[in-house]
Amino acid sequence: MPSTKILILYTGGTIGMGHETPGDSGSPLIPQGWEFLQKAMPTLSADGFFTKEKGIEFTYKSFDDVIDSSEFTPNHWAQISEIVFENYDLYDGFIIIHGTDTMAYTASALSFSLQNLGKPVIITGSQLPIFHPRTDAISNLSNAIHIAAAKVFNLPVIPEVLICFNDKLLRGNRSTKSSSKDFSGFESPSFPEVGSLEQSIQISDKYTLEPPTEPFNIKPNFETNIIIITLFPGFNSDILSRLAADKKLKGVILRTFGSGNAPSSETFIKALKLLVDNAKTVLNISQCQEGFVNMKKYKTGTNLYNCGVISGADMTLEAATAKMMWLLGNKSETHINELFSKNLKGELSLL
Repeated sequence: MPSTKILILYTGGTIGMGHETPGDSGSPLIPQGWEFLQKAMPTLSADGFFTKEKGIEFTYKSFDDVIDSSEFTPNHWAQISEIVFENYDLYDGFIIIHGTDTMAYTASALSFSLQNLGKPVIITGSQLPIFHPRTDAISNLSNAIHIAAAKVFNLPVIPEVLICFNDKLLRGNRSTKSSSKDFSGFESPSFPEVGSLEQSIQISDKYTLEPPTEPFNIKPNFETNIIIITLFPGFNSDILSRLAADKKLKGVILRTFGSGNAPSSETFIKALKLLVDNAKTVLNISQCQEGFVNMKKYKTGTNLYNCGVISGADMTLEAATAKMMWLLGNKSETHINELFSKNLKGELSLL
């Protein structure tokens, strides 16, 4: 029987939440330690199905202080990247147990920081805590194990960061949280599902990344001096002008209308040009979940293009945020605009 080694990293999140006052269902949910989670899932034990029947060897690591995912920062992304790097040669796959609120941000960030990734890094969690009688935690974690330990189950080894949730396998940097109450939790609005984990597991090889040809390494630097601006009717352009004067600010993500459209007023265009002239990287993504930014389609979009605004194509907000932070943290200014337009880790489609 083939055997495989999997590293499971527990960071916190709803999956491992328990009541602050044990036995009091009215007390707030707070993160619990790994032992709380492991006790609720006996299949992870040495006598459980995965180890006894499939020969999978698990190693468990945990953040020293497990957290709600709303507390995540780029420092945590760097910490995860370092853990994967230090253990890369020892394991066949990695599972990151994570809260759902910022899961898509972490998945996107890791897709950029983990360079030349040749093994599956699966991120999962749950909408209900593992102690809940209707929890989705057990099936999500079981599915993640199947993908991380692919060779044991005669499945393709997928060399990328993925979100495994509610019987769906999604490219990490194409995912977005779509619901806080539905078990589906996540969607991939502009890219097909990589796999379906129903009674039989189906992987769509044509949608997965090619194995790397260079050695694995990490680049876990992220620039946090960016801001996200959502346009709305009546938006005050003076806000952009004031941002242009902020010497610490490095980048602006502009969430525009439709296929990348924005007001064409003189004050708005002047403010945009001021941002670009002051060396701020300005990225245009749509407020629509589905669709493609094409700044050459309408005059209102062409105005942005002529100002030096970069197209975000069909990137999700999470992927655009992570990509901007990563590029600004790792690349020289002369290459950033060019790299934004390139599909680096499967995060965008090209026209």
